[in-house]
Amino acid sequence: MEYRLARENELEALAVLFHEYRSTSISLDNLASLSDSEAWLKARFKHQDAVFILALEETKIVGFITLYQGFSSVSLEKYWILNDLYVRVSVRGKGCAKELMVFAHAYAVETGAKGIELETGEHNLIAQSLYDGLGYVENSHYKHYFWHAKENEDEED
Repeated sequence: MEYRLARENELEALAVLFHEYRSTSISLDNLASLSDSEAWLKARFKHQDAVFILALEETKIVGFITLYQGFSSVSLEKYWILNDLYVRVSVRGKGCAKELMVFAHAYAVETGAKGIELETGEHNLIAQSLYDGLGYVENSHYKHYFWHAKENEDEED
């Protein structure tokens, strides 16, 4: 298995796996098309909004991580937000997710980031076990909140 950053010419193939991942997300309100997924990836790549780490079995993309850059005003440092981690069912249980994470850690160090932040579902015990085993510490000091702009559009008028 090979682990590395995605190249522009691989975005179409990545879009297929990305779309598969999105279609399994429990938080997805409405599923966009495969072409929408591809356009999203290409825009993130073009504008350098995201970094995509790939797991390849031979030449086939079988897993990926999406990292977005964040900034801390308190520490005056950048960090990476691990937004997506997905491994195709056919390669699960073979250490692929762990190796993707190890590559992400090396990338964070290489880019001078202070670390990696992530979240996972409270019932996703497999992911929690992976993150715990890699030295991630659950945040018990802060609560995460999210404001839904689309749900509040009528209130603003």
